[in-house]
Amino acid sequence: MSMADLSRQALPRPTRNLERAFEDLDRFGYAILEGALSRERVAALRARVVEQARGEDAQGIGFHDGKANQRVWMLPNKGRIFRDLVLDPLADAFMGRLLGKDFLLSSLTANIARPGGVPMYLHTDQGYVDFWTPKPLVANILWMLDDFTEANGGTRLVPGSHLNPDRTDYALSDTIAAEGPAGAALIFDGRMVHGTGSNTTETEERHGVLTYYCRPFVRQQENYLLGLDSELRQTERGIFLRRLGFWIWSGLGRTHEPGDKGALAPVTSPIGPMDAEGRPIDV
Repeated sequence: MSMADLSRQALPRPTRNLERAFEDLDRFGYAILEGALSRERVAALRARVVEQARGEDAQGIGFHDGKANQRVWMLPNKGRIFRDLVLDPLADAFMGRLLGKDFLLSSLTANIARPGGVPMYLHTDQGYVDFWTPKPLVANILWMLDDFTEANGGTRLVPGSHLNPDRTDYALSDTIAAEGPAGAALIFDGRMVHGTGSNTTETEERHGVLTYYCRPFVRQQENYLLGLDSELRQTERGIFLRRLGFWIWSGLGRTHEPGDKGALAPVTSPIGPMDAEGRPIDV
């Protein structure tokens, strides 16, 4: 489906109707759900993103995508408010529909588009898969912490590109800007072509948090088994840890026999080499 086949008047607009959002997602590859976050939650998330970004800059470890845009990685380690977002009911509603009920968190990051930023290259979130898939393997929820506009770098999208099996190289002129009010959620299929827009304003910063999910057999973008704070491994909710992959799924992720089930834990006494009598040996 090309832009020529789509009337801009028919493209998704922010909606509070869940069924309409599902329809938009199926047809266009994205939906904009208004009111996904309360004003209070938006303010708290935005303040935490800003504080963390400034703190990482102060430590000399801030990650800048070009000179203007900044990204903050591995947010599960950086506040309960981010971990709660992973378990938001909207994730179950939309990711469960796209990826099945046992989906995993692939990464949790923040994106700050500042004035002077250039457009990101167009890509799909499952671009590392070298063939088109009839169903998405990954999908994303971008939580808008400011009003998203074309001027301040609203995410560029190619509507309908998730249904194109030819993996077309699209141009920026094929895209539209995802626009919506603060508190809206942009939900998009991992096969859809998109990229961060260019912030052409003089002073306006645009903040968003991305909860990027995958099917349970897909390798995650962030390695939580190694990267999650060890204290959180002991204290976080079981449902949260399961969403990060601390669980055996359909025999995947096990540390012993195929019948292993349940939560993953470090192997403290691995079975090593032994002789025919069951005695440890050095080989």
